Amino acid sequence: MNVPKRIVTLYLVCAVWSSNALTKNHLEYSLSGSGNYYPYYTHDPRAPGILPEAIQAILKEANITGEDLLLPAKRTNYYLQQQKIDFDLVSPSWLKDTELNNPQYIFSIAILPISEYIVTRLKTHVPPSLEHMIVGTVRGYYYHNDEVFERVDFNSEKELMLALHRKRVDQIIIGNLPALYWSKKLNIPFFMAAIHSQGYIHMRLLSKHKNLLPIINKAIEALSKKTYFKNIERKYLQSLSTTSEGP
Repeated sequence: MNVPKRIVTLYLVCAVWSSNALTKNHLEYSLSGSGNYYPYYTHDPRAPGILPEAIQAILKEANITGEDLLLPAKRTNYYLQQQKIDFDLVSPSWLKDTELNNPQYIFSIAILPISEYIVTRLKTHVPPSLEHMIVGTVRGYYYHNDEVFERVDFNSEKELMLALHRKRVDQIIIGNLPALYWSKKLNIPFFMAAIHSQGYIHMRLLSKHKNLLPIINKAIEALSKKTYFKNIERKYLQSLSTTSEGP
């Protein structure tokens, strides 16, 4: 049977449109962190962590499909800059003004609170400020004022706590919950000297996905009203309080 060319062309156009419609609400991301950012990331498929569970719930609520790619933290920022992933999770309190105002990105509304601290071995080791100090940090992580101190990068929060314990550095910057977890796991005492940053985790998307932002924000609002994020955080905090395994 001879099919008119105009109809064949219409079929092709419809097929392309249908393919685009199916794929435009698919986002790729990476929530691997350093691999030791417990309880935010755990790499345990049965309980992957606060942030993976939060993102899975947001995407499901927003009717968006997603794929979590396993990337090292030091590559995640590069992949986002190169638009090889579609979003990451950050707290604006971690970022310098140039990064906050970068037109390449847009931010969702707040998802959950997060804090990081300047941590020392003992209360007597508290630095008056970080200016000109040598500070333990995690490779690939953002720090809003790292131009004022000298970074010594380690691969993970676990290595940060071990470096502090072994006196390789006198102060580190680390989230309060990862510090509590690795302190208990490794039997390392520490002192939270001061807050380094305090804010909320947001999704930071490529600007090309601005059409999805209202849908994502609506999903976050709906889950927040159900206290989903508070409940998932509470679950992992309970797990943290009962952790007793050795290193």
